[in-house]
Amino acid sequence: MLRNQYIKVILFGCLIIFILSACSDVSGEGDAGTNGSDSHKLLLGTSSQGGTYYVWGGGWADIMAKSITDVDIAVEVTGGPNSNMQLIQSGDMEIGFVTAWLGGEGYNGVGWTDQKHDKIRSLFAMYPSVMHMYALKGKGIESIHDFNGKHVSTGAPGSTSAEAGTALLDALDITPKKISGLPTSTSVDGLRDGTIDAGFAVTGVPGPFMMDLETSHEVQHIGLSDDDMETLLEKYPYWNEMVIPKGTYKHQDEDIKLVAFWNLAIASSDLSEDLVYDLVKATFEKNEELQAVDPTAKDTIAENIKYSTVPLHPGALKYYREVGIEIPDELIPPESK
Repeated sequence: MLRNQYIKVILFGCLIIFILSACSDVSGEGDAGTNGSDSHKLLLGTSSQGGTYYVWGGGWADIMAKSITDVDIAVEVTGGPNSNMQLIQSGDMEIGFVTAWLGGEGYNGVGWTDQKHDKIRSLFAMYPSVMHMYALKGKGIESIHDFNGKHVSTGAPGSTSAEAGTALLDALDITPKKISGLPTSTSVDGLRDGTIDAGFAVTGVPGPFMMDLETSHEVQHIGLSDDDMETLLEKYPYWNEMVIPKGTYKHQDEDIKLVAFWNLAIASSDLSEDLVYDLVKATFEKNEELQAVDPTAKDTIAENIKYSTVPLHPGALKYYREVGIEIPDELIPPESK
């Protein structure tokens, strides 16, 4: 009798444990659904603080969060395009900004890298940016060749500024006394306190960092001569030329000719087609709001996807086809062929 009662107690206890375990599993599935498939928490790689990527990215992330249900995009300070591609490839980040030049090389595993970053996919073309070259007035630096023998900051390691600045100096046989890889904001501080003499910064026009610098110092804006530009484009045919009209900046009293690059928003191929479709669609539908964040967004239009050098994400491809944009074969993602 006692033995039977003992067995019943054990069975009852096991039943209770089973029920609690089942409830725990159901609860766990519910949490995963809330924070996983139904909620998208993404990391966006930009660049150093003060650069256009960082400002643009912060505004874009806020607009996406307001426009798409259950999307939360955290903006991360990074070294720029190269870092963003590496982080996406490794699975540590979902979205990032790159220049078309470095993005194309990164995807194909050439140029700055010998590894194919085959997980990156393009979303949309953002805007063209130029390689600003600058110093302070009265310091004897009026042309790019005056960088000889000076302390120059090319930009944060892995950024387009650092890669292009170093390439430009090499192509034009310019030898600074010292080259430092400093983020834009640190370079500007160094210029102010005299620890560096000149700098490079690849950013949109007008560049937020430059407008900030001009509030306290007279800036010497440095352009390229026709001969220097010809030399650069011959060696780097994937670069472009752009003229910044005089008066764009407070202390710019003449047109200046500079090297230009298109910028791209990229994402991991692991992101769902539906999510990426929503992000791309919202980007173009909220273009006026983007322009309020940064005027460079005026160039963020669907037709400019032709400037991409990285295959599209299937979700982006779906949107462009839906609105009638003809997509070159090289931009069709491998998974859509």
